[in-house]
Amino acid sequence: MKTKTGPIAAISIALCALLAVAACSAPTADVPFPDPTTATWKDGSFPNRNNLAQVQPGVSKHQMYELLGPPDFHEGVFHVRVWDYLLRFRKADGVVACQYQVQFDDDNRVIRTRWKDPECEQLSAANRNAIQ
Repeated sequence: MKTKTGPIAAISIALCALLAVAACSAPTADVPFPDPTTATWKDGSFPNRNNLAQVQPGVSKHQMYELLGPPDFHEGVFHVRVWDYLLRFRKADGVVACQYQVQFDDDNRVIRTRWKDPECEQLSAANRNAIQ
């Protein structure tokens, strides 16, 4: 018994192609932060504050690699639109671990950065002001 699958197959292929293109495009919404326990280096790292201050829209992925190093999670380098970092900052009462996310466009340029915790954004700003 033969079934007509021509139109259904064509629609399925078109839908798969559309989903593939959408998956490769730059993120437009907040991408969830990964579980910090899955970081390559569980303790994270203290960023070079001068380098962190240079991260802004337009920076290339290669420049990001030079500024902060590879992402701290198993995200890869090629065809990846989001890099996540586990950064540490000193506070008066100790050290805090902060999750920092960098989003890239289709040309591998930074389009957006964000912190998981607003306190971390304030700490990074305070650290930047301390070096100027």
